[in-house]
Amino acid sequence: MKKILAATFTITLFACNNSKSAPEETAPPAEVKAMTPTEMHGYTPEYSASFVMDSAKNTETVLALWKEFQDGDLSKSSPHFADTVSFFMADGSAMTGPKDSLIKAMQGYRNSFKSVDSKVEAIFAVRSTDKDENFVAVWGVEFPIDSKGKKDTVSLQETWGFDKAGKVNLMFQASRKGMLPPPPPK
Repeated sequence: MKKILAATFTITLFACNNSKSAPEETAPPAEVKAMTPTEMHGYTPEYSASFVMDSAKNTETVLALWKEFQDGDLSKSSPHFADTVSFFMADGSAMTGPKDSLIKAMQGYRNSFKSVDSKVEAIFAVRSTDKDENFVAVWGVEFPIDSKGKKDTVSLQETWGFDKAGKVNLMFQASRKGMLPPPPPK
């Protein structure tokens, strides 16, 4: 009798938990709260520590720019940029000026390569809630071949900034050359 009672109870329990009901209607949150570190360990971020995930719209812009660079034709890039742009490159150089001048300089740099292939490892858009500014971070790898046929591998981390009109107004870049993944320690 105890076995029958236990089996009946188990079946009833599963039947109650597996019943299908209409999905609950949930209202979207009024405002997304930014996640901030609870303990700063003695550091105070100079810019911000208050970010939320943002729309993927700006990631499409960055991916288009990566593709245009890979294809070697930056003439299509102009609509993506604000009138004035700042680039902070991995080699320590920096350029600030009208977008046409910067695109021309970048086209000259791109023309120094026979080809450039690339892959994106991760890309995400964020918004600083206290500064109300939008950014896209992209992690990827470039495989350039210079004009003499020398191949290279460059890991990239870039942060792209956007103005209120959704145009790129800055880019910070960090890189590491060499083989991927790095060799194990000896």
